[in-house]
Amino acid sequence: MERLKKKAALILMVVAAGILILVVMQLLEAYQNYQDSQDTYNEMKEEFVDHPQLPEEERTSENGYQFLQIDFAGLKAANPDVIGWIDIPGVGISYPVLQKEDNAYYLSHLASGAYGTGGSVFMDCQNHPDLSDQNTIIYGHNMRDDSMFGKLDGYLERSTYESQPYFYLYLPDKVFIYRILSAYEGYTDSVAYTYLFSKEEEFKSFLDEMLRNSVYDTGTQVGPEDRIVTLSTCTNTSRYKRFLVHGVLEQEQVNP
Repeated sequence: MERLKKKAALILMVVAAGILILVVMQLLEAYQNYQDSQDTYNEMKEEFVDHPQLPEEERTSENGYQFLQIDFAGLKAANPDVIGWIDIPGVGISYPVLQKEDNAYYLSHLASGAYGTGGSVFMDCQNHPDLSDQNTIIYGHNMRDDSMFGKLDGYLERSTYESQPYFYLYLPDKVFIYRILSAYEGYTDSVAYTYLFSKEEEFKSFLDEMLRNSVYDTGTQVGPEDRIVTLSTCTNTSRYKRFLVHGVLEQEQVNP
């Protein structure tokens, strides 16, 4: 009996050690994935993003934002799927925006084209890349290291919105300036993911719901002629919910 107990204890120890090794390997793999993603995007920022050497009044907006200078020729040479660059200074998010024929590929591929669990920030495959749709949807993972859209939920705090209520989308020829309208947790099947509205009443209903759901009132006015960008990322509360930030196009200008 004693020999059986010792043998059972030994088996348990071996199994426990095997589980521990497996867990450590998974943690190391996850860490490496995070590191690879971070390295890729840091390198892209260093190589393709700069602040233009212009007079202060030409490169800084009224709210103190310093416009970026994006080397789109270089970005597109590295990956033709790059269609723009998003900069959200209020929460420190700044990434290339990609688009594929489906919404699955860039969930698990970096902007370099390499596999990576962090994926990329990407535009819905149904949207026009020139931002001309009534509602343009842009996705990004909510990563544990706060990369991608991991810090987007900073806009749950009114103070974040008040300090920087704008985000910026750069295309090769223009920069689009969006003022944040609302921020909240919504469901994956909500009207927020509608990109085209056949009737003005439907678009108005979308705008009303977007404003009604917001965790605070931004006081920004919107109408049927406006164009919206919806930023979407996962939440920690439910697999069926997403954290959403909506912005309305306030201004567009030639890239500085």
